[in-house]
Amino acid sequence: MPTTGLNLPHSVERSAWLFDTDHKLGKTVPRKDKHVAYQITLELSADMAGLEKADKTLDELALAVHLPEETLFQLRLVLEEVLMNVISYGAGDGAVPHVQLNMAQKDGTLSMEIADNGIAFDPLQLPAPDLDAEIDDRPIGGLGIFLVRELMDSVTYRRDGDWNRLMVTKIVPT
Repeated sequence: MPTTGLNLPHSVERSAWLFDTDHKLGKTVPRKDKHVAYQITLELSADMAGLEKADKTLDELALAVHLPEETLFQLRLVLEEVLMNVISYGAGDGAVPHVQLNMAQKDGTLSMEIADNGIAFDPLQLPAPDLDAEIDDRPIGGLGIFLVRELMDSVTYRRDGDWNRLMVTKIVPT
């Protein structure tokens, strides 16, 4: 039965090595690591059914590793924001993008890699929104990625061939 890891002092950037790119398969696969307490990989389509499947799987993970309710709320908000962006903007030629979702809990951190084969887009290149501007003067968009950055302890992006790969990591309170 999966258990939560200890909240050991370390850099959360270290969690990025929970996944490897299998260039033959053209996708990210969980690294076989005996110290990972819980690991899930999903193949999804970028649509509402895929989002629902991702949400249900996050609930299962939360139950298995005893995530605090606030942490689950933050992870769900981030997962839904990223997946809605892929659903809304990822189709370049009209084809529904394919999504790979990898979630792992290890050493007091929970990491999610959300990968899609949609249009190349690095959300971390977006400027921070001007929160002091009047609401009518603000451009539409950008608040979701702002929330992702604010709620997670680490957020990284890389383009890997035809795939966008966003890695988010959250230190899980014990």
